[in-house]
Amino acid sequence: MIKFFRKIRQKLLSDNKISKYLIYAIGEIILVVIGILIAIQLNDFNGDRKEREKELSFLQKLKDDINLDIQDLTLRDSILAVYQSNQEKGWELLLEAKSVKDILTLDSLIQFRWQSFAVSRKTYDEMINTSGIYIITNRVLLNDLSDHYALIELYQQNFREINEDSREYYKASNLDHFDFIKRHYRDESFDITSIDTTWISNHNSPTYLALSRFYGHVINAVNGVQRRYITEILANSKELVAEIDLELRKNNIRN
Repeated sequence: MIKFFRKIRQKLLSDNKISKYLIYAIGEIILVVIGILIAIQLNDFNGDRKEREKELSFLQKLKDDINLDIQDLTLRDSILAVYQSNQEKGWELLLEAKSVKDILTLDSLIQFRWQSFAVSRKTYDEMINTSGIYIITNRVLLNDLSDHYALIELYQQNFREINEDSREYYKASNLDHFDFIKRHYRDESFDITSIDTTWISNHNSPTYLALSRFYGHVINAVNGVQRRYITEILANSKELVAEIDLELRKNNIRN
């Protein structure tokens, strides 16, 4: 093709057709410019297509992560629901407790988890660390994602503080008698007559009141607040999955 154009130029020059040569030269320049513009547009198109494919890949992985979170948090919530059911019986036992056996039975019912609830941030953190977050074209979805993970981070921090409070309640010196019984009751050398157990039926005793405060905090904060947080996160997660699904379906991606 280049040889063909060169021959045309040479023929026009040899025939001394300067005006036609100039017109031809201008036309050739225009063709080159058009070719460059088309190449740029194709390059931009390919770049946009690759970014769009990367965006959709991120969205699919985000959806998978959030669906796993929904499964894990739903299971954790169901466990907490069982805890709450047992705790109702526990309060009755605390009021009626007369013996060490009663207290230990009660303690087995007041179940809780001090470790914070977790979610999968693998894809979201990857997007943040690689600036992949900026290729999300749906700004409403982008804001909802940011709000979702910011809320989870806030709730996790709050829950860590709640757990620290619970540990402080349990460390109270007034619970030394209870803690000793809990640790050593099943030891062969344990002598129940050697320790004071009158606090069990004395609702005004420091040990009984300290135990009531600890159990109250566990029931209402460690389990209760945690369950409220999880319920809200689950609702947000399901809404996000629906948003991501809609975005994927716009691109004929179904899963």
